[in-house]
Amino acid sequence: MRQHAIPQNILDVEFKLFTKFTLKEFAYLAIGIGFGGVMIYLTASNIIPGILGIPVFIISSGAGIFLGLVPVNDQDADVFIKNYISAISNPTQRVWMNKDMREERSKPEVKPSEDGQIIPKDVKDKNKKIIGVGLDIKKEDAEVEDDIDMLDEELNVEENLTTPPIDPNLLVITDSNIANYQFNIKSLDRLPGNINAWLCTKDFKPIPNVIVYLKDSQQKVLYANRTGTNGYFLTNKMWDIGTYMLEFQHPVYKFPKVQLELSNRENKSPIKINNI
Repeated sequence: MRQHAIPQNILDVEFKLFTKFTLKEFAYLAIGIGFGGVMIYLTASNIIPGILGIPVFIISSGAGIFLGLVPVNDQDADVFIKNYISAISNPTQRVWMNKDMREERSKPEVKPSEDGQIIPKDVKDKNKKIIGVGLDIKKEDAEVEDDIDMLDEELNVEENLTTPPIDPNLLVITDSNIANYQFNIKSLDRLPGNINAWLCTKDFKPIPNVIVYLKDSQQKVLYANRTGTNGYFLTNKMWDIGTYMLEFQHPVYKFPKVQLELSNRENKSPIKINNI
C-alpha cells in the first residue's frame, strides 16, 4: 500500500494569475518565450544571423518552459536548482569544538628552564645541580609529586655538543648535536611534517611573521611558510632522509642559515632557532 504523502507548507498558498499558472510561473514563461520571440523576429528581419538567433530562441524558450512548468522531485524547478546549489556549496556536517579541543589544536607554547633547556609551559621546572662541565647533571633529592612531571632522567652534557658553530651565520645540525636544539611539545604525533622549527629571541620570546624557506641541498625551494603568533614553522609532510637548508626572512630579526642533516625520518620534535 502506498503511503500517503504528508502535506508540506500548508499555509504557503501562491496566487493564481489565471487558470493554473501562478504569477511566478507566468513570469518565467513570459520572459523566456518573449525573449525567444524577439530573437526570432530579429532573425526574420535579417538584423541578426540565423546561426545566432535560432539557438538563442530555443535555449530561452526551453529555459522559460522548464522553470515555469517542469517540477523536479515534487519541487518547482527554480526551487530545486536553488537547493542543489546550496547543498553543494555549504558544509553538511558541523563539529562543535569545546575549549579543550581548541587548546589541543593550538600550537604549543614553551618556556626556558633555569638551566637553559626548552620545556612546555604547563610543566613544572625542576631545579638541577650542575657539578661541572662534561659531567652528569643530576636532580636534587626531592619527592616527585607526579610521574608526568618527570620529563627527563639524568642528562649527559658533552663538550663537543655545547661548542658553538664556527660560522655564526651558518648553523649545522646533525644527528650528533640535534638533541641540543630539539624539545618535546604536546600533541607531537599530530604534526604533519618531520622538519619543524621554533623561532625565538635570545630570551626565549617567540617571533611571529618570519618567512621560512625549506630548501634541498641544491637550493631548490621545497616548502615555504610564515610563522604564527607562537613562532612555529611547521612543514606539511614527512620528508625523506637527507640534507636540507632552512633560510629565514624578517624585517627586524636576523637568523643564521640552518643546514639540517636529517637522519631520523620519524623525529618530529621542533628545532629551537634564536636570532643573532
